[in-house]
Amino acid sequence: MADTNTTTSINDNMMQSWFSRKILARLEPQVKLVEFAQREELPLRTGTTATWNGWRSLTPASSTLGEGTANSLPALSSRRVTATIAGYGRGYKLTDLFQMTAIFDAVNGAMDTLGDSAAKTVERICQMGIFKGGSIAYNQSTTVILSVFMSSPASAFCAATGTMNASNRQFQFPAVFGTSCTRLSAVNKSAPSVSARASVFAIRKVVDRLRTLNALPMADGLFVGYTHPKGLTTLRRDPTWQNWNQYTQVKETMYKGETGQVEGVRFVSSTECPRYAVTAHSVNMIAIFGQQAFGLTTLNGQVEMIIGRGPDKSDVFNQFTTITFKIYAAAAALNVSAGRILFVHEFVA
Repeated sequence: MADTNTTTSINDNMMQSWFSRKILARLEPQVKLVEFAQREELPLRTGTTATWNGWRSLTPASSTLGEGTANSLPALSSRRVTATIAGYGRGYKLTDLFQMTAIFDAVNGAMDTLGDSAAKTVERICQMGIFKGGSIAYNQSTTVILSVFMSSPASAFCAATGTMNASNRQFQFPAVFGTSCTRLSAVNKSAPSVSARASVFAIRKVVDRLRTLNALPMADGLFVGYTHPKGLTTLRRDPTWQNWNQYTQVKETMYKGETGQVEGVRFVSSTECPRYAVTAHSVNMIAIFGQQAFGLTTLNGQVEMIIGRGPDKSDVFNQFTTITFKIYAAAAALNVSAGRILFVHEFVA
């Protein structure tokens, strides 16, 4: 008969586990939008509505002044943008037994992960001032944002050639299509046309729209481009991009995570930026904007971390510790002439 091997599986009761005391790194997305928002702090006891106001422009004189006769004067007018402050938060509930017996400090670990969750929450709030407004859930899933519009005409995106009526304002800023097609679903994912891809030409088209509307670039004289890394990868395939950025190592970077610039636009990328990818299509949105395109208002500071300890009526044995964060904030598009959203098909080969 064959030998019976003595193995670790037969004598697993003799084995013990060895645990590394080094925590594995967590891979978290970089968040970028908060540094570009028009930031305001809502004072205490001033209501739940954040309001931004601005004067409307006045056209130049169209006629000469009449001598000795009354000359008509226009009214000084202003515009108003409002958003309602809402609360957001997440947290953990830890037992005392777990805290006393775990190898690692559970409270510090909870605060570490909650800090990143809070940063991503602020990013999603900012996105409500650029992409789909009204609910943070719309910006939580790329499928919710784009899937229902894949077969819709450009006007359904509130296109630059359309109007800003509430009936077709699906996004906070007008859309620009990279493709000459009127529907994104008409583009083949495996071989999108050159015009459908992210390109320097498409970026130039968007910047031309912004400059035509007298949009103000950032303080450095450049607009900001915000997109998913996949969108940036497609853009960087364009040989013209390579010509613009061949001396990147000596160019000054102004923003956290800046990845290059072209046609008067500095680009930052984040996996938090919406992207729609399915078998038939992969679409990226590239938001390009200037000063005061969108605003972020917070109440009582930006993010508050809360640790709850001690017995109460619901925890008479003092067994639980809660670690949470909360933020009260609102975001809104402040000037639709200061931004555009470019819709392009990615092409990564």
